[in-house]
Amino acid sequence: MSGVFYVRDEKAEEALRKIGRKIKSELLPEGYGFALLVFPFEGKGGMFYMSSAERKTMIEAMEEFIENHKNAP
Repeated sequence: MSGVFYVRDEKAEEALRKIGRKIKSELLPEGYGFALLVFPFEGKGGMFYMSSAERKTMIEAMEEFIENHKNAP
């Protein structure tokens, strides 16, 4: 899996790695990438990010997603 973790919580990092491995190895069709965002419902900050793609590629994909969905009902 690609990416560097900037998680300050070892339990959260371990959980992200487990989830990421399962998505990549068992659930995701060949040729697809994924991003996982984990965040607290209360307060700001504390968002954790994981991706199977290079950062630049994933940011481009997320920007496209946001642009296509920001006005959706």
